[in-house]
Amino acid sequence: MGDASAFHSNLAAGLCKMGHDVTVASDGTRWMKTRRDIDLSRRPGKVGGALLWLKLSQIADRQLTGFDIVHFHSPCFLSLKPFRIAKILRKMRKGNGSLIYTALGTDSDYVRNCLYGTPPEQKYSEWMPPTNLYLPRWNPAAEAEGWLARDLTDYTDEFYATVDGAVSALYEYHKVIAAMHPAMPLAYCGIPVDTSAMPQHTPGDGPLRILYAAHKGREPEKGADILLDILSRIEKEMNGTITVETPENVPYDQFVARLAQYDIVADQLFSYTPATTALMAMAMGVVPISGGEPEFYDFIGERELRPIFNPDPTDIDGTYRRLKELLSDRDAIRLMAEQGREFVRRHNDVDIVARRVSDFWETL
Repeated sequence: MGDASAFHSNLAAGLCKMGHDVTVASDGTRWMKTRRDIDLSRRPGKVGGALLWLKLSQIADRQLTGFDIVHFHSPCFLSLKPFRIAKILRKMRKGNGSLIYTALGTDSDYVRNCLYGTPPEQKYSEWMPPTNLYLPRWNPAAEAEGWLARDLTDYTDEFYATVDGAVSALYEYHKVIAAMHPAMPLAYCGIPVDTSAMPQHTPGDGPLRILYAAHKGREPEKGADILLDILSRIEKEMNGTITVETPENVPYDQFVARLAQYDIVADQLFSYTPATTALMAMAMGVVPISGGEPEFYDFIGERELRPIFNPDPTDIDGTYRRLKELLSDRDAIRLMAEQGREFVRRHNDVDIVARRVSDFWETL
């Protein structure tokens, strides 16, 4: 149920290869247009909400019951008000086997923990950026109001009390769930990448091509606008040896094909670990600017490979100097590109992730 950046559709493909019968019901992650078997997209406005609710009322008893396992990509797995999602959740609780939270994005619990709890082993996030960092376009406290609205937090509490366990896509979500719900069965699965289907990047002899890959409208939240300022400065100083391109949002399949045309992808500043764009880039041999903190490498048991340029939001000047040095060293970039391919094969190939998820089912 639900999807984000093709996580569930890719996981479904891996599980099907293992012999499982998998149905994906989602909105296709809106403009990404990811694969799904049951379309749960919503038209704009109140009319769109009413039509989606009518559709769910018609299909819930026929198409959303009888499954041994149900994975939810978020407590808000439907584009509806919390009280309506809760009704569908209760119906699915009665009509299916184990319910599992695929923790692959922000939810109210995560925001609450970052703002008011004690985030374990995490020095920063988009919800707790460094205090010395000037953020003219991002106000975590103001943006958090929606996540902390009473109706949503009450429903999120019900969601966590309803599901039978969780698998985490990222280190940071795993640590917060473990801290806030210590009794909940929990396993790290990682983000699935179909490494065999990823096009391979072939470096050229011309200027380094850098893709600024932030989702339009979410740049401040990810700190990507700060990365763009750094890259634009370096682009001017390096006299045509690098080019920075900033395309609009495009559907997932188009984005995958486009990504392989670049040498570097600028992803996120506040991310602690690599997410989907960074991992796909690494599988292609494209070097990501994204989260790669030491705690993450330790968490997954990786002692050798360091394929990610990890920007430091606590030291923007230092990040600028380190990035400029890297962009001046083609040999270092080639080495990171080679390591990136091996990293994803080791830790995030779709077959490996699907096996982790299937193994978790056996523990419930």
